This record gives sequence, structure tokens and C-alpha cells, in this order.
Amino acid sequence: MKHVDMHNEIHVDEKWFFVCRDGETYVIVSDEEEPPKRYVNHKSHITKVMFLCAQARPRRLVSGVHWDGKVGIWPVGCYRPAQKTSKNRVAGTRLFEPESIDVDKHRSMLINDVVPATLTEFPDSEFNRHNETIIQQDGAPSHIKPRDYEWMQHLTDMGLEDKIKLVTQPANSPDLNINDLGFFNALQSMHCCATPSNAVQLIDMVEQTYRDCPMKKINRMWLTLQTVFNSALDNFGGNDCSITHVGKEKLEKAGRLPTAIEVNPIARCFLND
Repeated sequence: MKHVDMHNEIHVDEKWFFVCRDGETYVIVSDEEEPPKRYVNHKSHITKVMFLCAQARPRRLVSGVHWDGKVGIWPVGCYRPAQKTSKNRVAGTRLFEPESIDVDKHRSMLINDVVPATLTEFPDSEFNRHNETIIQQDGAPSHIKPRDYEWMQHLTDMGLEDKIKLVTQPANSPDLNINDLGFFNALQSMHCCATPSNAVQLIDMVEQTYRDCPMKKINRMWLTLQTVFNSALDNFGGNDCSITHVGKEKLEKAGRLPTAIEVNPIARCFLND
């Protein structure tokens, strides 16, 4: 018995990215190099932007082309031009106003960003191969219900009510979402190599980091997710379990990396009972 390949799933979640962190350290290559200058009135005033990310599993298509599984990442907020000239910028400079996400904003981004990106970025051969495409979210209060009326009405109007399904993952289980499990950490570590100084530069850095994230690393995260499934089943649904390491990079170099991991024997007995 093996886990499914999860090729018809898209995981969505939000994360705050900061221009810098309190107590951030830098490695200086030589005495001539200067560390970046960071000035804020208070550490609670550090510029930050929330992003909504939608991530699917990378795969090799029937045509032989590889798809990286990246559906999209979007900043939560809006752009506006600066009204007045100041010592930091001239009038008309593009600024970004971050926003917190609520139910209406989350629904709007699912409808206006995630669904169109799914239809655009998801390969047609893969989208049509499965009976339905599952969009998985966590149970945050700001998220809509899977059968939300406006959401379902939008899918019906587009003729997608039988092709796209919204589901909510189990409560208190952040490790069952690929973004929380490792993808956001990978983006954060890569993003910290840059030194943005404002929200617009921060957005550019995060989007570039998203585009540069290696496809092979993302695929290994999805296999790690399957080991988390095994650990959760072994723990009778508990989430206080460690991640099992199976040497994915070594298997990948040897060309023996599996598409799906076998369900643990103890878990199989549990499922059969």
C-alpha cells in the first residue's frame, strides 16, 4: 500500500515576510565590505508584507517536459503612488500598502488569483487527467468554508464546480501543508540572502526567490509530506512526531527516488482495523 502521488492537489497558505529581523547577523567577507544599514524607529515597525502562496507538486509531463508545480505567490495589499515628495522618495513613486487578510480578502484572492492561475499554470494534460483538482487550505478563522456560497457560485459560473474542490486540512496540523512543512522555510532562507529596504523591494525579492526555488527541492518536500502522514498515522493522528529521514537526495542522485512512499506496516494495520 502506497500513498497517492498527490498530483491533483494545490496547497495554499499565507506567510509574513519581513524586510529584516531583530538581531539579524551578517557574515562579512573582508574588512572592506560594509554590512547593510538598517534603521527603524522600533522593532515593531519593521516593514512586512503578507503573501498568499499556491503550490502544486512538480512532475514530468507526458510530453517529457518537467513542470515545477509553481502556481503563484501574491502579496496581500495594493500599490499606490506617493502623494508627496519626501526625503526618502519623490511624488509618484510606487508604494505598497500591506493588508491583513480576512474572510472577504481570502475569498477574493482565491477567486481572482488562485483559480485563474490554476487554469493558466496547471498543465492542461494534468488538469484534465484528474476528475477534480483539490485546493487545500488550513483552518484559519480568516479562511472561507469549503462550501462558501460566493465561492461555489463563482465555480458554478465558470463551469468548474465538478473540477475544483476546496478542502480544509485537519485542525492543529501545520505539517500537513507543503508550504508550512518546508516551502516557506526554503523561501525565507533564500530571501535572507538579499537586503531589501522597503515593501516594493521586498515583494520583488520574494517573487524572485519563488521563481528561483529549485524544482527538485520542492518535489522532495512532497515526499517528506508523505513521511509525515506515516508518522501521524503511527501516532494515531497526533502531530507531536518527528520527521522521518529517508535519504531523498541520495536516492535522487542514484535515480531511485520514488513518486510515492509506502505506508508504514503499523499504519496499514491501523487503517485495516
